Amino acid sequence: MKATALACDALTLSDKLSHLWELVVEHSGDPLIGLKVSTPHRLGWLGVMGHIMLLSPTVQSTIERCHGHTRVGILLPGMHRVVPRQRYDFVWCVLLRTLRCASGRDDAVPVKVEYAFPEPANSAYFENTFGCPVHFNRPHNVMEFSDTDMVAALPHGGMPPPGGPQPILAQLAEAQSPAFTARVQEILAALLPKGPPHRDAVAGLLAMSERTLQRRLAEEGTSFSNVVDDTRRALARQSLETGDLSLKMLSFQLGFSEPSAFYRACKRWFGMTPSDLANHGEKHGMV
Repeated sequence: MKATALACDALTLSDKLSHLWELVVEHSGDPLIGLKVSTPHRLGWLGVMGHIMLLSPTVQSTIERCHGHTRVGILLPGMHRVVPRQRYDFVWCVLLRTLRCASGRDDAVPVKVEYAFPEPANSAYFENTFGCPVHFNRPHNVMEFSDTDMVAALPHGGMPPPGGPQPILAQLAEAQSPAFTARVQEILAALLPKGPPHRDAVAGLLAMSERTLQRRLAEEGTSFSNVVDDTRRALARQSLETGDLSLKMLSFQLGFSEPSAFYRACKRWFGMTPSDLANHGEKHGMV
């Protein structure tokens, strides 16, 4: 299945999950239901299911280390439906539950939690749930941890036992460095069907500033415009060779304002028109 199709499927699934949460809140009459159905204690059966949900394509996450803290940002994207705050409540509880299970400490708490939502009337319940200050009306949805506390909470002081697996923070730090450009490409693949992607929007989804986004890409030898171009080219080649979409539909799926812009891009990328490339794929048995 093409990356564009996968992105659309993930957004459709996200809308369905948001609708489900709306129904749960409506029928329970409890706006705090997202915090209550998965309180952040040790990982149980619901936590396992939540952990699977947390790693699903409906959740976009970032990890950034800054001044001795680890900031975990999440974004729950939607296609047509606004994501309710209760979905974020639930995901934060699942994340904290997972970290407590991994560290073996039920008293592990974040340094702070930030919500990109208005402050509710019952905001004190959030601080009681997470055990830390909770701020609303912030630019991004972020849970911040102290590196010192997290490493100390892990078995072996954060060091891997002989022949054992790496500690969680080490895995996260190692996993994020070479794959940042790929992470940006994943986000772009989801955004392109909605129109030309903007740098500030992508930076927001990554819970970082535009300057940080540009710096991280520069460290990997590229730029935002180059990543957008590379992502479009890869998706275009894949889609044209499989021939699942009309050229007009594909041009809009790739975020072009009109088919003629897609035509010019194909000439620049491949030295041939979209139709020629599609015919080339059929001729060589690529479909």
